Amino acid sequence: MSAAPVKVSTTSIFPTIPRAQTNKDFQVLLRVEAPPVADLKGHFPIDVVAVLDVSGSMGDPAMASSDSETKPPSRLDALKEAMRFIIRKLDDGDRLSIVAFNDGPVKEYSTSLLDISGNGRRIAEKKVDWLEARGGTEIMPALEEAIRVLDSRSGDSRNRVGFIILLTDGDDTSGFRWSREVIHGAVSKYPVHTFGLGAAHNSEALLYIAQESRGTYSFVDDENLDKIAGALAVCLGGLKTVAAVGTRVSVKVAELSGARIERIDSGGYESHVACGGASSEVVIGVLYAGEVKSFLIHLHVPAASVSSLDCGYCDAATVCDHHGHHCHRRHDQRLLDIGYSYRSSPDAAEISIGGRGVFVQRPEEETFVVSDNGGRQVLLPSPMVLQHIVRFELLEIVAGFFESEIIILEKTTTKQLHGNVLQRKWEEFRRARQFWGGVELDGIEKEVDAMVSSLRRGLTYVSSWVSSHQMQRATAMGSPEKVAAEFITPAMASMVEEAQRMPPPTSAKNPGYDLQDMIGQRLELWSKVRREVPLMYQASPEEEEHQQVTAVFREASLEAIDRAMHRDVYLAVVHASKRKRCDGHRDPAPGK
Repeated sequence: MSAAPVKVSTTSIFPTIPRAQTNKDFQVLLRVEAPPVADLKGHFPIDVVAVLDVSGSMGDPAMASSDSETKPPSRLDALKEAMRFIIRKLDDGDRLSIVAFNDGPVKEYSTSLLDISGNGRRIAEKKVDWLEARGGTEIMPALEEAIRVLDSRSGDSRNRVGFIILLTDGDDTSGFRWSREVIHGAVSKYPVHTFGLGAAHNSEALLYIAQESRGTYSFVDDENLDKIAGALAVCLGGLKTVAAVGTRVSVKVAELSGARIERIDSGGYESHVACGGASSEVVIGVLYAGEVKSFLIHLHVPAASVSSLDCGYCDAATVCDHHGHHCHRRHDQRLLDIGYSYRSSPDAAEISIGGRGVFVQRPEEETFVVSDNGGRQVLLPSPMVLQHIVRFELLEIVAGFFESEIIILEKTTTKQLHGNVLQRKWEEFRRARQFWGGVELDGIEKEVDAMVSSLRRGLTYVSSWVSSHQMQRATAMGSPEKVAAEFITPAMASMVEEAQRMPPPTSAKNPGYDLQDMIGQRLELWSKVRREVPLMYQASPEEEEHQQVTAVFREASLEAIDRAMHRDVYLAVVHASKRKRCDGHRDPAPGK
């Protein structure tokens, strides 16, 4: 482990490889750990663009009402409450943009990046209050607008971390044909965290958007549409605690070891092997406080002859015969060199750490097998490494199942999912590993059972599970309570608890507030027009004889504008007075 805030550690499947043995798949677990929130030196300012679906279906009820006389809150009402929660929880150094969309981006409901520390918080809240549900659903133009907002940042603000949050309850109604190639070209710049609301959304498209942008896909099922704020809180708890950006880990084969990197299991994170297996890299990017990312390095390790065990294989603790170049003690072989880099703030210099070696012992065969009353006791593999091997293999099975089911659904009209296929694949997987000591499969089996059960209602649960495990990051899988426990950080858990304490969404509106805001906007517009009137009625030198007529029109225009402003001020005062009388009214106490 490094003493730096971001730490890297490695664990080999075995600490020892017999000298004469060739191991064609020797696994090394690579763990990258971000510091806890308490160790962060300050808040990492972020730019968030919220892409909000305001199509007609968002006006559908979010929950059933027990009172026939009370109108139940709509999905849009629940979304508004969730956005108010986000606006309140963002820090003063953060910025927020709202891109509302239906058949395309709706400009009157959208904003540029607003500084939360200034009037931005109030402006964002008002924009959310004005949202109305109408029209169809066209997602891609809204995503492109969100990317344009982040691309248009200038100066030092371009160094800030940018995120996009997309919330939608429906499939694209424009006839747009989703494909990974189109999505990657459009959204690969910034992480897009997608949220599907209800059963009608396109989980395939939202998962692809998340995968191609290194974001996550969450969903809220029909029974939990009043808990959108909690689902968003899982994501927000991470965004508010960014600990490092630009995180990369480099892996190089140690000189003279003869080893070769075959591949790296990295899930949804980019990794590649170069120079014929001599080096590789894992690109992680953003780390949230308290997160741990695990990757598996697969090595080909050849046999080591006695004559080849020279000082190039030894660590500093080994005693060597400098004449024969033979190691006489531990016979440690350096397999890999690990280095990594990251930045702890947008403007900070890159921190680079290298020279971390991965060693294994290469003894003679007889020292590897220990006699035990005439038997043979073989060294057991690391349970922790085995557990991650199982996790990555299961992820490959489930992700492959998802892709195959999508292909089947596209070619048929039945839209029937085959949960028994996934169940059979799991049973075969478990039987093949039933004798793996130290591996806990019961907990994993419960996850598989939940996925098989969920397939009766579609691929949403499987999609979110794949997203969570590919990115090793918590996602809401139907509700805020259904998350992968191993990926949720203390900050995420705390944020979800705050969201759960919120009162349920309501459809009630205060028209006084809406009218007051409208009047305020009109007054701002009249003031702007009044300032521009003198420029509009300014005679040119060639029109000197018309100056008197121009002055008359100018004065008449200013007088009309003044009357309109006086009327709006009067309306504002009247409605403020009514609200004051209404707020001052109190119901009598019981019994009086």
